Amino acid sequence: MAGWRWDFSFLFGRKDGGGVHAKTEKLANSSEVNSGYEDQAKGDSAGSYVFHRQGKKNQFFKEMADYAMHYGKNGIPQLLEFLKDPDWEVRCAALRALGLIEGEKSKEILMGYIQDGVSVEEAAQAALALGGMEDSDVTRLLVKKIGEIKREDVQRALMDALAGRPYEQTASFFQTYLNSPTVSGEQKGSALAGLGFHQSAPVELLASFVSNPDEDVRAGAYEGLAARREAQYGQMLLGRLSVEQDPALRQKVYEAAGAQQDTLPSQLARASQQEQDPEARLRAERAWGMTVGRTDNQEDRRRFDAEAVPRLITEALQNPDPGEQRAALQALAMARTGESKLALERIASQSTSPQLSKLAAAMARGGKKGDSKSKK
Repeated sequence: MAGWRWDFSFLFGRKDGGGVHAKTEKLANSSEVNSGYEDQAKGDSAGSYVFHRQGKKNQFFKEMADYAMHYGKNGIPQLLEFLKDPDWEVRCAALRALGLIEGEKSKEILMGYIQDGVSVEEAAQAALALGGMEDSDVTRLLVKKIGEIKREDVQRALMDALAGRPYEQTASFFQTYLNSPTVSGEQKGSALAGLGFHQSAPVELLASFVSNPDEDVRAGAYEGLAARREAQYGQMLLGRLSVEQDPALRQKVYEAAGAQQDTLPSQLARASQQEQDPEARLRAERAWGMTVGRTDNQEDRRRFDAEAVPRLITEALQNPDPGEQRAALQALAMARTGESKLALERIASQSTSPQLSKLAAAMARGGKKGDSKSKK
């Protein structure tokens, strides 16, 4: 789902730009932050604290976030100074840090950066930082900005920030958006994927779109359900395999079905045997591995070892596509059987790709659930 634009004309009477869903994470609460500077700065004021910029940038950015969490509103003046820094990455880090400080002043600063005249990087980062704040009024502010901003990347960040807000605050907006005739299927699908990724919307909302006549909408619903591993829509999703003729869509169905708690390993074993498309079959086997990894049924685990593991080894060692190689490794790692662990170790020792070898070795160290061979 690429190349589309968010369409907000149904809300504001005009079309503004947009982009695709972007991943973002909310930083830890202050009680969870390990402030490495705290001991040496004990007793210091926010204004007298000296930052350490000589090390790696990521360490400096974490220090800035810790500073914001530790000093709160008293740290805003120093963060404003960082917003004048010639390095755009430092300015973006300061915007992220401001999002950790609840209050009107931080909201005002961040809102001021969500403008078409500000660099895309800073405007998008301000939108994401604002979206991470706990104040419920932030949702209203984000919706307001959606009606004002025209640039695609910033629209993307605003939508991602909205998808991460509590759904009770955004339900009206998204229900209007998802049912608007002026919004494209690609846009609706990306919104559904974002809502699933952020765990914000009711899973029933995502499931209600899997039979939509627009394949882009269905694709987004499948992606959203793939992120909701507490759901119980496996049987409904497996039924979609006979409907979806496009192998790319069947890949998404397998990924969503594997995440559902009511999907049985035997069902995905059968589906993988029947799948004719090589890439879709590999996704079916990855989903199969996911279900095997959460079962203690030894028959299911032995079947995966006998039928799937040999093929996955071949895929990892011989498939020229790095993405398909990683998918095979993921299937083995998620199954967590004795044979799948040995397979990962074999791939780590035999692969001619240093990156793949390193990844397989790391996955092999991830451990395994008990199986019949490990039980006395």
